[in-house]
Amino acid sequence: MIDAGTLGERAEHVLERARRVRDDAGRDGVATASDLADALYDATSDLQDALRERGTRDAATTMRLCGLLVELTRIQGDLRDQVVAARFGTVARIHESHSRLRDAGTLAELLPAAAAELGRSCGFDRAAISRRHGSRWHAEAVWLAPGTDAGIAQATRDYLTQKWIPLRPGTVESHLVQRRSAALVSADDPDVDRALVDDSAGGRYVASPVMSGDRVVGFLHADRFGQERVVTEIDRDNLWTFGEGFGLVFERLALLERLDGQRARVREAFAAAEQGLAELGRDELLLSRSEAPAAMAGARAVGRAADRAGQVLTPREREVVDEMATGARNREIAERLMIGEATVKSHVRTIARKLGASSRADAVARYLRLASEGPA
Repeated sequence: MIDAGTLGERAEHVLERARRVRDDAGRDGVATASDLADALYDATSDLQDALRERGTRDAATTMRLCGLLVELTRIQGDLRDQVVAARFGTVARIHESHSRLRDAGTLAELLPAAAAELGRSCGFDRAAISRRHGSRWHAEAVWLAPGTDAGIAQATRDYLTQKWIPLRPGTVESHLVQRRSAALVSADDPDVDRALVDDSAGGRYVASPVMSGDRVVGFLHADRFGQERVVTEIDRDNLWTFGEGFGLVFERLALLERLDGQRARVREAFAAAEQGLAELGRDELLLSRSEAPAAMAGARAVGRAADRAGQVLTPREREVVDEMATGARNREIAERLMIGEATVKSHVRTIARKLGASSRADAVARYLRLASEGPA
């Protein structure tokens, strides 16, 4: 059993720490407040147990312990309110960041802007946004707080942006893909990427998947420097909150870029079709200007070709190629012969194959050439 004097000293020590944290309005103080919660709980429980026990304790000591218990209870409430207020403040900053990110016009603009917004809104010293491609990933954007050591900054950028990192089984990132949730990672965790920690002088950090629908399309990584500025579960939760909104912005912008690409391809296809129609119109105009004697000569040639073509073409195929020789299109041939347009297309393919032709015009040319060769 701890004597009342020692118990009081411990409680006063915890109270002194708690007062300093309470008076620190910065984000680091909020993180420390969460870490201090266990110490406050233990001190409060010890005082309650001591006061429940019946023993020979003078009134002054009892009053002192009661006063410490009241103060511990009060400061626990103050710190809890401070943490809640800070959490809501961070969430508000995150939502403001999301609003600004929606103004990005392309993914190339979005990613570096998002890395900076993540670092500033959540109070990180380093923030990286990575994209996943199959079983590999690498950082598309890295943000470092002003004043970051130049060597560490360069090493961080080099490792994350200049190489593709394998998504090996058992690594932190593979767990993010499987679990679809954020994680608080320590440098000595067995699943940590040792090269990432060593090259970037990293320690404890938080990581989260970026979701697009039900797919993990990338990752968020963030940390702080210094023993007094370690990340906590609060930072992990804030990172997840940021990642959820960022994933929606990313998905929307990626969809818009895909739609823009499809529109461009459709425009190109229509332009090509318009050019083809224009060329076809010019060809038909030249055909309509052909002299009548030449057309009649062509008709006589068709008649002479019919006998020889009978050796390789069926009667129906000869009818089709006769119409082709007059310049008729498939639809016109189908109407004249009272057959389906798909049937005409099939006959045209068969005619070209039998005559060894490479195109419609070549088939007609070969058919007409039979006339000039005379009977077989």
